[in-house]
Amino acid sequence: MTVPASSKTLPPGIYCPTVTFFQPTPEQDLDVDLHIRHMTFLAKSGIAGVVVQGSTAEAVALDYEERKILISTAKQAFREAGNNGPIIAGTVGAQSSREALKLCKDAYEAGADFALVLPPSYYPAAMTVNAIQEFFEELASASPIPIIIYSYPGVCSGIQMDTDLICRLGRHPNIVGVKHTDHDVGRIARETAFAKQNDSGSPFTILGGATDYLLGALAVGGQGAITGMANVAPRVCARAFELAKEGRQEEALKYAGAISQAEWGMGKGAILGTKFMTSWANSYPSDSILARKPLALCPESTKEHCRAVGAEIVAMERQLEKEGWVGEALRGSAEKVNGNGTANGNGILDPLKNSVPAL
Repeated sequence: MTVPASSKTLPPGIYCPTVTFFQPTPEQDLDVDLHIRHMTFLAKSGIAGVVVQGSTAEAVALDYEERKILISTAKQAFREAGNNGPIIAGTVGAQSSREALKLCKDAYEAGADFALVLPPSYYPAAMTVNAIQEFFEELASASPIPIIIYSYPGVCSGIQMDTDLICRLGRHPNIVGVKHTDHDVGRIARETAFAKQNDSGSPFTILGGATDYLLGALAVGGQGAITGMANVAPRVCARAFELAKEGRQEEALKYAGAISQAEWGMGKGAILGTKFMTSWANSYPSDSILARKPLALCPESTKEHCRAVGAEIVAMERQLEKEGWVGEALRGSAEKVNGNGTANGNGILDPLKNSVPAL
């Protein structure tokens, strides 16, 4: 088995699968300015890292160049904010091994540290357990960045990757973790037991796909979450995670309750609700809620619902900001760095626009 030298451990913590912003024009080009603003907000909260071009980012509606732009600008924004957390790139939409590998290579070239990979699912009957295992192992052996398994039956024609398969894949030295958007805490418990006695000795990080069951996942050995709620309240999510890891359960519950209420409510609005709550919570321009067509406009009823369920968690986020609280990824960071590890005060937007035509 050929394995790239890049294999490394995925740090535990709270990761944000970011939304993608589009300009309110017929072409709906990327709104790079707002993307950078949002990445900077997330980086300065001190969360562990971000996922770009994932399900929440409408990746199936993005072209190859747009994916690269989102990765590179996220990386630069995080480093300039002093946050050295991983940038994870999704391969959402890839229906062949060839395309999945291209997306991994593109992600590496754009600066991503890991790839979050869904199994192909357009022909679900053909995706047997053996076919899925072969897909992930071949991809991991060829990818220049480590692979995180993305278990999300809801967007994969119902494909379920069971515990036995996940554990077999976890023995590959360049498959370094799993995101469980199947919301199965029992699976997290079983896979944690496997990870502790992984006979290959390779690291394997197990993350939930939401934070409404964060404390339950941590209680059975989970190591964090990749959660859309972090677009709205990254500090609240990180604070709940850190308090729980410290064994301060009663304090963690205060935050976890607000997270669960908001996440359940936001989830009812799907991508439209997530984009609206992100924009509303952060006072972004009204056009930032637009999804790429043919997705519809966010209904007024969804907006009203998101404001109602999100009021408490947004107030908590503003309070943590006021107190100057930041997550572990920023605490102890003495200086802001760019991708080369050196100070950079020149900003990133203008150089990017100069280097990428047709933005």
